[in-house]
Amino acid sequence: MANLTLYPATLQWAVEEGDADPVALSRRRGLGQLPDWLESKEPVSVSFNKVEQLSRALHVPFGALVRSVVPQRRLEPLVRYRTVGNMSVQPSKNLQDTIDQMRFRQEWARDELLESGLDANPLVGSVQDAEHDDALADALRSTLGLDGRSAWEGGNSSDRFRQIKERASNAGIMIMLNSQVGSTRSRKLDLQEFRGFVLIDDMAPLVFINRNDSFDGMIFTLIHEMGHVLLGTQELFDGIGGQGDRKTTERAINRAVVKAVIDDERFRQVWREQLDGGQEPVDAAESIADDFHLSALAMGIQAHQFGLAGEDTLEELQKRMNRHLQDKTVHSQEREPHGNGNRTNASRVDTGFVRLVNAAMDGGRLAPTEGFDLVGVRSPQSYQGLIREKKLI
Repeated sequence: MANLTLYPATLQWAVEEGDADPVALSRRRGLGQLPDWLESKEPVSVSFNKVEQLSRALHVPFGALVRSVVPQRRLEPLVRYRTVGNMSVQPSKNLQDTIDQMRFRQEWARDELLESGLDANPLVGSVQDAEHDDALADALRSTLGLDGRSAWEGGNSSDRFRQIKERASNAGIMIMLNSQVGSTRSRKLDLQEFRGFVLIDDMAPLVFINRNDSFDGMIFTLIHEMGHVLLGTQELFDGIGGQGDRKTTERAINRAVVKAVIDDERFRQVWREQLDGGQEPVDAAESIADDFHLSALAMGIQAHQFGLAGEDTLEELQKRMNRHLQDKTVHSQEREPHGNGNRTNASRVDTGFVRLVNAAMDGGRLAPTEGFDLVGVRSPQSYQGLIREKKLI
């Protein structure tokens, strides 16, 4: 395999970004020349395998290492003001790097779509105000093909998730998933830190879902983030229901999500059925959530809005959700499929995005190595497997 060109300034940035000791790294097999590369006055030629090894060792994306311009760490708006318990919280490097990777994809897609002369996505910002949750619920139903009464009852959660994910993608929203940073298995994403986020752009809106959640959890997160797309607002979703000034908006979106899946009349009916059957309000919320693949806390909030549940119910549901987020060995947690690398790669990246990358590569506008980096693979064989899995050939 041909060598790649690395630039000393970019290498120096990568070592600093990875908080690594270059002397210690140079003791690893194959990286003995690292100090020389860092001190070089000219670009250096390095084998593909060694670049890949550096990427893993430094926890820096493969594509970032081969850039001629040093990547700039921006002050990320999604996490700039993040707080927990009124205390400022620094985002993890795993979260920062994941957001950076998604922004890199989004910016490339935006440029490509603009170059193709396409119009902005009309869904972005099409709903004016979260306070009018009926309007937002109607828009979610229309966009995602829900009927407000039965579309999500019963059935297999994984099939339901894939169905709604496909509908969102067909609407021009890039839906990305991962349980880790890129392809680095040792860098698992923390479900307690975030369950998903949305990056708003009028041309290329992007939703990212933390794949370490259950399928039911991912369904709720995806519909919730679609609410933000329709409102045209960015957000990092931690499942807590918002903090500070965001709480009102977040709860309004959660109410709209519930209404989109189960309308008010049907909700009151199933809630009464649960209580008439001897269920306590907290258990009723969890049972309905299981049936409709939604959040128990959101169900509790909806019941509280209708005067069907008290504050004590919400407090208990909040405690249970917090325990779920803290428990990294939750039995219901669904893991990424292993054993089929092509299927795993395909599950992580949006089909429309892959189609866009493939067209740019076929048209000679994008080099193969750049295309591989954009879709998260590192070899022609993996790329061919990905587009076969996506049924693009």
